[in-house]
Amino acid sequence: MNPLLISGFGTSINVDRRKLIVTNKLKNQRLEFSPHKIDHDSIIIDGHTGNITFESMRWLMKHNIHLTLLNWDGKLLAATLPEAPLSGKLRIKQYQKYQDNTIRFKIAEKIVQSKIQSSLNLLSELAKFYDFGYAKAEKSIQNERQLFAKSEPSLNNLMTYEGRVAQAYFDSLGTIFAKTGTKFSFLQRLGKENRRNYNASDEINVLLNYGYSILEAEIRKCTNAIGLDYSIGFLHEVHQGRTPLVYDLQELLRWLVDYSVIQLLEEGSLQKSDFIVTESYHMRLRESGAKLLIEKIRINFNRKSPYKDKNSTYQNILYDNVQQLANFIADKIKRVEFVVPKMEINRDDTVLLRQKLL
Repeated sequence: MNPLLISGFGTSINVDRRKLIVTNKLKNQRLEFSPHKIDHDSIIIDGHTGNITFESMRWLMKHNIHLTLLNWDGKLLAATLPEAPLSGKLRIKQYQKYQDNTIRFKIAEKIVQSKIQSSLNLLSELAKFYDFGYAKAEKSIQNERQLFAKSEPSLNNLMTYEGRVAQAYFDSLGTIFAKTGTKFSFLQRLGKENRRNYNASDEINVLLNYGYSILEAEIRKCTNAIGLDYSIGFLHEVHQGRTPLVYDLQELLRWLVDYSVIQLLEEGSLQKSDFIVTESYHMRLRESGAKLLIEKIRINFNRKSPYKDKNSTYQNILYDNVQQLANFIADKIKRVEFVVPKMEINRDDTVLLRQKLL
């Protein structure tokens, strides 16, 4: 993962003498990329005015680089992707699996199980460095697991289980946010304002929303490359204009965005001036803050962890998990498992060391 962020007024993207040219006259900036010599795998456009030529879009598609267009509030507006593979049979089987309630529930349950395990993995790693009551959070999540195991297998019960665990998870993260982002506020995560609603009114939810949009664009890229229909999900319901399969698969790596935000807050490089308050009292991220966050996400996506007897980046791990889902849908494998290895956090300032210093 190596996105290029393009932001600001008056930005233009065009092709001149076979080179991709990105200019911003107001900032007196100009980037040039020769054919087959561009390191970026995507371009994120976060601006209100500017232009892009048909030729530059063709140039990007030929180089397998997708465009992501974000709204002022960080919400994903659109993504242009290279041509998807011909996958009519795969999509027919995807629709059939969706209509089979037993199989649909099985896939949805595996997604939630992976999300919850990854959430616990992150909390257990963060507990080395922050005192937020990990034992209490772990016990709460384990209790919810036991309650769900005794309940009737249904999507409603599964969503209730996932929601309760998410509440315990974000209660813990809220304590960490308060310790690391002392100059920023974090109201809540699961209210009407912030759960898939991008009108955030506090800085930390702005960061989370922006990061989730970057993740959403990566998921779209994966599903497009493999040939799945992202309008048909298994955990999230099908709605007009929505991409439920993307929302499903986001659950596998949301924790990585959460950790990227914590890292950004911990290092203290983010300032109040990196945010804008609109006249409706909502907040958005300036280009300076967006670049800092995207860099953290890029680094974490490219981190390697042991996976299937070798070290793989989390981007490749994500792709392989989506491929395994496609293999299950196509009846190439008999069971689906979403496997996301734990990220080891290596720092010197453990809770025990801090206590000794104090």
